Amino acid sequence: MECAGGDGVISGCQGDSGGPLNCFTGGAWRVHGVVSYGPSGCNQLTKPTVFTRVSSFKDWIYSIIQEAE
Repeated sequence: MECAGGDGVISGCQGDSGGPLNCFTGGAWRVHGVVSYGPSGCNQLTKPTVFTRVSSFKDWIYSIIQEAE
């Protein structure tokens, strides 16, 4: 699990479930999380968006991709 936002500036909104948390690292955009849940409304102070950590499922994701090829 990863949490982001909650600073009142940028955060998830109601209806964002399943959307990505993208970060620019190592010269490329990478998906670090998938929205699991967050506050109702948008950009609420002290109420961050909760993401499922993609790296925890990396092996499973790669196995599904390999099966599809």
